[in-house]
Amino acid sequence: MGRFLHSLLEKNKTLIKDNLILFSAIAFTNLFNYVYRFYVGRSLGPADFGVFEVLISIIYIIVIPLMAIQTSLSKFVAEFKVKEEKEKLAYLFSKSIKHMGLVGFFIGIVFLAISPLLSNFLNISRIGPFVIIGIFMIFNFLVPVFRGFLQGLQSFKLLGLSFILEGMTKIVVGIPLIYLGFRLNGAVLGFILGFVFPLLIIFYFINKLFVKVKEKFDTSKIYKYSFPVLLMLISLTAFYTLDVILVKKFFNPVDAGYYAALSLFGKIIFFSSMSISMVMFPKVSELASQNKNTKSLLFKSLIIAFGIGVVGSLFYFFIPKFIINLIFGQEYLVISNLLGLFGIVMLIYSLSYVLSFYNIALHRTNFLYLLGFFNLLEIVLISLFHDSIVQIVGILIIVMLLLFFSMIIYTIKNDKAINNYSGVQ
Repeated sequence: MGRFLHSLLEKNKTLIKDNLILFSAIAFTNLFNYVYRFYVGRSLGPADFGVFEVLISIIYIIVIPLMAIQTSLSKFVAEFKVKEEKEKLAYLFSKSIKHMGLVGFFIGIVFLAISPLLSNFLNISRIGPFVIIGIFMIFNFLVPVFRGFLQGLQSFKLLGLSFILEGMTKIVVGIPLIYLGFRLNGAVLGFILGFVFPLLIIFYFINKLFVKVKEKFDTSKIYKYSFPVLLMLISLTAFYTLDVILVKKFFNPVDAGYYAALSLFGKIIFFSSMSISMVMFPKVSELASQNKNTKSLLFKSLIIAFGIGVVGSLFYFFIPKFIINLIFGQEYLVISNLLGLFGIVMLIYSLSYVLSFYNIALHRTNFLYLLGFFNLLEIVLISLFHDSIVQIVGILIIVMLLLFFSMIIYTIKNDKAINNYSGVQ
């Protein structure tokens, strides 16, 4: 047994190491983010903290679609890397920086122009935070370019460093700005600079990876590929946001608050395993471009995601009251009997998330209809049956199980690339 485990670990040490690097980096980043948000909330008070959260939500609304660009770039970068087409990589990097920089600059100008309207619509009397966001908007659009290249090149140490620097910048810069009296403006500026400083440092490293000679090629296929990726990301995100919105609509404010806390705990399991898809995606693209077997990598990625989800869910089943009391306090203990079940919901969802990224890496898009169908099923079932939070959790378990098994069947049916390749080195 010992020899078997040693052989297994040795054979897949690169896959395990890359997952550990990115998992640890994202975990530290989330910790920094929570500390920063906690400090902002305590320092600014409920009113200004509410404004801060609304402004951050606006940034996320802009950023989430850009993840499609990051994912698409990582795929093509991985393919160019394995073919050692450095001139194409250099051209793609240069063109992506210029293109996304111009788009970011234009969106920033538009954002500044409509800031008075947004301020009035959101009942926010101060225009300063909007100006800060508009000025630094360009960096939001450059982030997916840098991270897409790092992901595609499988430079997971640098990718992890970019996440850690993002979180650390908020602490090192944002907190002093708030302490010095800049309050809401300081809090927003600290958050925004979390994107700026990491990019400047990462650019120093990544710029040296490319040759000066560039080989032009048609990049339109990258943007065409980005569209189904965007649809996938929207559908996947909808699974863990639609339920919160619907519960807010159908339940009283107190129960909606309890469910929001329950959902937040569940997302911890998902975000803990999200790095697995980020590591797997470029590796699948690279193997596929070499006509090598990708199923082994998918299986191992699912096992790792399953392991993380099981560990988290066990904690939720065995010590739910301790966990809830530690983070939210005794007032939220009423959800303790549902914590483990919601962990199972997000465990199953995490597996479907891995399967989705696997299929999109292989240019399969028909599974998007499955995602859309189960998004709709979730909406219909919750709209019809919402007598209690227990019922909502039961609906989610059913939807997630059906989604997972549908994705498994779809993947097996379409996975025809069978060969004798037996490991990931």
